[in-house]
Amino acid sequence: MRNTDTSKNTLKLLLFNLLIIGMVFAGFYFMRGTNQIVEVQTVALNVRDKPSVKSHVMTQVHQEDRVTIKEKKDGWYKIQTPDKTEGWVAEWLIFDGKSGPYTYLPGIVTQRSTELKKSNSESSKTLTTLKKKQKIFVTLELNGWSRIYTDDTYGWVPTESIRIRKNQQPKFELDSTLQVAIDNAPLYSKKAETGSPLATLHYAEKVTLKADEEGWYQVRTEKGQTGYLKGWELTDNKLSEKDKRPDEPMAEYVVILDPGHGGNDPGANTNDEKVYEKELTLKTAQVVKHELEDKGYTVLMTRNKDEFVSLSKIADISNKSNADVFLSFHYDSTGSPNEGSGTTTFYRNKNGQALAQSVNDQIASILPLENRGFGVQDYQVLRENDKPAVLLELGYINNDSDAAYAQSNKYHKKVGEAVYHGVTNYFLEMNKQN
Repeated sequence: MRNTDTSKNTLKLLLFNLLIIGMVFAGFYFMRGTNQIVEVQTVALNVRDKPSVKSHVMTQVHQEDRVTIKEKKDGWYKIQTPDKTEGWVAEWLIFDGKSGPYTYLPGIVTQRSTELKKSNSESSKTLTTLKKKQKIFVTLELNGWSRIYTDDTYGWVPTESIRIRKNQQPKFELDSTLQVAIDNAPLYSKKAETGSPLATLHYAEKVTLKADEEGWYQVRTEKGQTGYLKGWELTDNKLSEKDKRPDEPMAEYVVILDPGHGGNDPGANTNDEKVYEKELTLKTAQVVKHELEDKGYTVLMTRNKDEFVSLSKIADISNKSNADVFLSFHYDSTGSPNEGSGTTTFYRNKNGQALAQSVNDQIASILPLENRGFGVQDYQVLRENDKPAVLLELGYINNDSDAAYAQSNKYHKKVGEAVYHGVTNYFLEMNKQN
């Protein structure tokens, strides 16, 4: 009987511990719900006036800012910032983001002997070694690395080795000349990040400081407009429009990649019948995924291994995702060997036309194969897709020359480069139109 009682007690203790663990995870889950106060983890995060990357950027929130989640919609959170401004941030960035837009924030180094790298990689050249508590300015975050400015030098350090100190903004003298430190800074008529801005100021644009008012700077532009900017939008360091800055991370944008075929649907094959289309499309998509993520994009995949996903399910996965664009990868084939060659881009719905042209322009410019242009094709994954969607034929698998390229990792990287520039140019152009 004692052994039975002991077993029962052990079982009760185990169940109790599992309950506690479950409550902890449940609490973490519900912490991500609405009406909760959370601390921003990303160095900088855009706050937009609508739940869309096409909407206007009102302001930013920063590391250690405490914001209130008010609502969730289409993968975006409506938040209230510390100064009571309400706007929208990307759900996947507020908790787990490791990339963000240009900013200009004071901070300090928190770790001894922190190496300042030339690029955002541990293997990159070390420019100098920073001391603990050394003062810095943070300008950008990309994949967990922060681009900083210190002692007249720009370089990269792991984000975990620094902390933002927003309350230590430098003091500028009135009537001094400052420069805009970010792209597309909204100049507001009042000390409020709401309503239409008076103007949009650009990187390195000069302004004159007229007043310092509780975190806001009243400035006058060279065109004579007077309005308000935030401290993290300005600097007295010398900037130039010709500065060789890294591309701004596309952290708010989500791309879904579809490696064509898979599983019991092998697609076409090489002339020696040793390589199937399903294998090449997956390899290509995986390299493209890495290339996009390296630039800060969030990337989804319709499959990550050799499995069959039906055409209707592919479109359904895309439609239910928070992706902004959809790209499907394929390799073409003809009835006889070595008849066809080259790349082609297809779209079906009107909302995919601009994306198709933008991506195809880059494919034509970057890939070594002849480009056959872009046009309409009634493929199911395009027809049933609500997103701007394109299908890429990246060469003829039963052409020996095309197939040799298609099996090269160097070729896949060129595809990644073309896709990155194509979708980025597409997003930037769409933003200009909104």
